[in-house]
Amino acid sequence: MPYCPTGTLIPQDPPESEHVAPAIVIGPKNTTVLVGKEAMLECIASARPVNGLAVSWKRDGRRLASGRRLIVPAAASSDAGLYVCEALVSNSTAKPVEAKAYLTVMEPPSMTVQPKEKIFADLDRNVEIPCQASGVPQPRIEWYKDAVPLSKLANARYKVSSATGLMVRRVQPGDGGIFQCFARSPAGETQVHTELLVSSVAPTLLSPPSDQTVTDGDTALFTCQNSGAPKPAITWRKGSQVIASGSVQIPRFTLLQSGGLQIQPVSVQDSGEFTCIASNSEGTINATAALTVWSRTVISVPPDDQRVIKGTTAVLACNATHDPRIKISFKWDRGGVPVMPSSGGRVSVRPGSLTISQTWSGDIGDYTCSVTSQAGNDSRSARLEVIELPHSPRSLTALLSDSDSRSVHLSWLRPFDGNSPLLYYVLELSENNSPWKVYLSEVDPAVSEVLVGGLTPARTYQFRLCAVNQVGRGQYSAETQRMMLREEAPSAPPNNIVASGRTNQSIMVQWQPPPESELNGVLRGYVLRYRLAGLPGDYQEKNISSPETNYCLLKDLIIWTQYQIQVAAYTGAGLGVYSGPVTEYTLQGVPTAPPQEVEVVAINSTTIRFTWNPPPQQFINGINQGYKLLVWPEQSPEEVRVVTITPDYPSSRHTGFVSGLRKFSWYYGSTLCFTTPGDGPRSAPTLLQTHEDTPGPVRHLSFTEILDTSLQVSWAEPEDKNGIITGYMMWWEVPSIKSSRVERSLSNSTVQYQLTGLTSTTAYMIQVAALTGAGQGAVTSSTISTGVPPELPGAPSNLVISNISPRTATLRFHPGSDGKTAISRWIVEGQVVKEDGKEEEWRVVYQKDNEPNADTLEIPSLTPYTQYSCSMQILITLLETSYRRTEGEGRRAGERNADEKVGRAAESIKLENRHRMRDKESRGDDERGEFVSGICSLFY
Repeated sequence: MPYCPTGTLIPQDPPESEHVAPAIVIGPKNTTVLVGKEAMLECIASARPVNGLAVSWKRDGRRLASGRRLIVPAAASSDAGLYVCEALVSNSTAKPVEAKAYLTVMEPPSMTVQPKEKIFADLDRNVEIPCQASGVPQPRIEWYKDAVPLSKLANARYKVSSATGLMVRRVQPGDGGIFQCFARSPAGETQVHTELLVSSVAPTLLSPPSDQTVTDGDTALFTCQNSGAPKPAITWRKGSQVIASGSVQIPRFTLLQSGGLQIQPVSVQDSGEFTCIASNSEGTINATAALTVWSRTVISVPPDDQRVIKGTTAVLACNATHDPRIKISFKWDRGGVPVMPSSGGRVSVRPGSLTISQTWSGDIGDYTCSVTSQAGNDSRSARLEVIELPHSPRSLTALLSDSDSRSVHLSWLRPFDGNSPLLYYVLELSENNSPWKVYLSEVDPAVSEVLVGGLTPARTYQFRLCAVNQVGRGQYSAETQRMMLREEAPSAPPNNIVASGRTNQSIMVQWQPPPESELNGVLRGYVLRYRLAGLPGDYQEKNISSPETNYCLLKDLIIWTQYQIQVAAYTGAGLGVYSGPVTEYTLQGVPTAPPQEVEVVAINSTTIRFTWNPPPQQFINGINQGYKLLVWPEQSPEEVRVVTITPDYPSSRHTGFVSGLRKFSWYYGSTLCFTTPGDGPRSAPTLLQTHEDTPGPVRHLSFTEILDTSLQVSWAEPEDKNGIITGYMMWWEVPSIKSSRVERSLSNSTVQYQLTGLTSTTAYMIQVAALTGAGQGAVTSSTISTGVPPELPGAPSNLVISNISPRTATLRFHPGSDGKTAISRWIVEGQVVKEDGKEEEWRVVYQKDNEPNADTLEIPSLTPYTQYSCSMQILITLLETSYRRTEGEGRRAGERNADEKVGRAAESIKLENRHRMRDKESRGDDERGEFVSGICSLFY
C-alpha cells in the first residue's frame, strides 16, 4: 500500500460511489515524559475517500498541527494538558470525529529549603532540622539517622512535618549523628544531610554488667546501658583482648545496640572476666563482670535396644558426663512408670545401669533413662525384647495329592513364635524307615501348608516339622502317619546305551538299568525298539522279560544301514520312558554294482581319461572309499596298471586319468568302486588305442664303404615307433660350414643311403630322424671323416674275470689299436666246456655299443654256476666290431663281406685259444671263472 510523506497510510480508493465516514482506528494514548524529553502522540484514522481524509491536533481549542503524529521536541511544564486528535473528510457532509489524550510533564524533585551542614543542640532542648522540596508530582520526604530510617528507630521524640522538616524534642546525647532528608517521586530523587551535634557530656553507665553463670551451649548476656554526649563508643574486653567494638567483630560475640554484649553459644573456654568500656570526647568509664560456664550434663553412653533370650540377664547401660561442680541424679521408667528395685534383687538400679535378671515376657517394653542437674537434663530410651525358642507346629497332617501321585499335601497350625519373628520352617522326612533327613530346609514362615513334591513312587514316607527363629530351632511336631505312594512306570530311561555293529547284518545293543531312585517300582524287564534312521517307518520291538539281561543282538538287518535304537524299562505299573535314540550302522560290505556310464577315451599318446557316475548308493554297501582305474595292454592282461581316485562327493560325474602308457598302443580300460572290505565288480572293459606320437631315434646308425668322396649310411627303424613310420629325414654337413648342410627326405622303406660328392679327409656330421603322422622324431647324430677306409682294430689283451656272481661277471682288459677310427661295438663270445671235456660251439654272450674307450665290461645273463659240476669251464672270446657310432646303433652294414672276415678271424683265434687251454690243463692250471680262453679284435 502506498505511504504518504506525512506518515499517513493511504489505502486504495473504493468506487467513487462509495463514501465512508471518518473513524479513529487507533487513538492517542495518555503519555508521561520528563521535562526536556521528546513527547509523541499518535492517532490513526480511516475514511472513504481516503484522499479527502485529514487528521489534525488541537489543545485548548487551538489547532496545533496536522498529520497522524504530534511531536513535542523538548517538553516543558507548560506543555502538559489535554490534546485532541480530529479526523474529517473534506467536501463531505460526514461529521468530524475526535480522540483525546493527556500529556503529563514531570519535574524531578528539588530542595527548596535545606538544613545547614552542622546543627548544634543543647540537652533536653528541642531542635528543628528544616527540609522542604518541590517537583511534579510533589515528592515525598523520608528521614534517616546514621543511615537507619527513622521509622525503624520508633523514637517518639522524633516528629516529622511535611511543611517544616524534622523536630527532635528534648535532645539527648544519643541523638547526635548524621540526619539525611530524601525527596523522592517517580521523576527521581534528591537528598541533603546535616550533622546534629549535642553539647558534650561525659559517659555514664546506667546499667553496668553483672556476674553470669550459664551452661555450655546456652547464651550469656551482659548489660552495659550508658549515656553521654557525644554518644559514647562501647568496647568489650576479655582480659586484654578486644572481643567486640564498633570496629571489631568476632564470631559468637555480638555488641548490642544498647551497648550490651551477647555470647552465643557459650563454651567452657569463655569463662573469665569481661569489661565494658564507654568513652567519648568528654571521658571514659568501665565496669567488669565475671562469666562462669558449666559443662552441660549429657548422656554419653545411652542404653541400646536389646533382644535377650528368656531366662538370661539384661543390662541396660546409661552413663552421663557432667560438670564436677554440680550433682546429677538418674531415674528409670518404663512406659512412663518408674522402675523400682525389687526386693528379691531381680531388678536392680545402679548409677549407670539397669539390671534385670531371669527375664521373661513381662519385662518387654521401652525403658527410659533420665539424668537431671543444674547444668541441664537429658534422657534416652531403649527397647528390651525377651525372646525364646518357637513352639512346635501343631496338628501336622499329611494327605496324598489328588493331582500329583508323587506329591503329599502337608498342613499345620502356626505355633507361638517366641516373641521373635519366625525365620522359616524345617521339614524332614523318613523314606522307607530310613533315618530322618531334611527335605525342605527353608519353608516360608508365612505359610501353614505346603505341597511336598518329587517323591518316589512305591515308597513309604513319614514327615515332621519344626519352626526356627532368631534364638534357634524349636521342637519338632508330632510325626505323621507313615504312608505309601503308588507304583509307577519308570521315570528315567536305561543308562549308557551302547550300540555297535557286529556283522554287516547285526548290531549288538547294551545298556544299564535306570537309576534306582527313578524305577518307581520293581523292575520287570525292558523293551527295545529300532527302525531305519531318518525314516518315518514303524518301530520293531523286542521284549526282554528278564531284568538281569542288559544286552540284545539285533539280527537280519540290512547291510551297511543306519538304525535308530531306543530302550525303555518297565515295572508292574507300565512301560517307562524310552532312552534318547542311539544310531549305529551295520558293518560295511563290498559294492555289488560297478560305476555307471563309464567312458574311456585316449586324450594323448600316453594318457587315458575315464569319466563315470558312482554306482547307485544302495549298491555301495558302505562308505565309498574311492575308485580304481584299471588299464592293461590288449595282449598282456596280466600287466594291469591301477590308479586310485578319491571320490568327489560334490560332483555326480567323476573324472580320472591314467598316464605313462605306451604310445600308439592298444589297451583295455575298466573301473570299479571299493569300500573298506574290498573291491566291487569291474565295469565292462573298453578297448582303445593311445594317440600316435613322434617316433623315437633310429637305431644302429653306422657307416660303411667309407671312401674319400663317398660313404654309405645305414640304420634300423626306431625301437619306439609311436605310430606308423611314414619316412625318414637325413641331413649332413661340415660342422664348421653351415652353408654345406644338405637335407634329404626318404621313404619309410629306406634304411640306408649312399652319400656322394663329399670332400676327402673331411669330418661330416650326419643326422637321421624318423617321421610319423605326428611329426618328426628324435634326431640321431654321428660324425665320420672321409679318407682311407679304417683298418681292423687290434686285439684286446690282459683279460681278467672278477666279481663273479651266480649270473654276472666283470671282464677287465687292455684295448688294442682302434684301427684309426672310434670303436663302436664290443662283442664277447663264450664256450662252455662240459665235464667230459667236450666243448660247445662258441656263441655271442654279450655286446656293448658306443663305448669306444671301455676297459671293463659287466657280462649279464650267465647261467648260474651252481647248476654245473666243478669241472665246468667258461671260455670267453672278445671281438670288436669295425663300425662306429656316437648316438644310437645301426645294424651292421655289408654283412656278407664282414661275416666272411669275422668268420675266418674267429676260427683262427678259437683254434689258438684251444691250444692255450690244453697247455694250461696239462700243467694243472684251473682258470675257470678267472681268465677267458682267447682274445681277438676284428675290423670289417
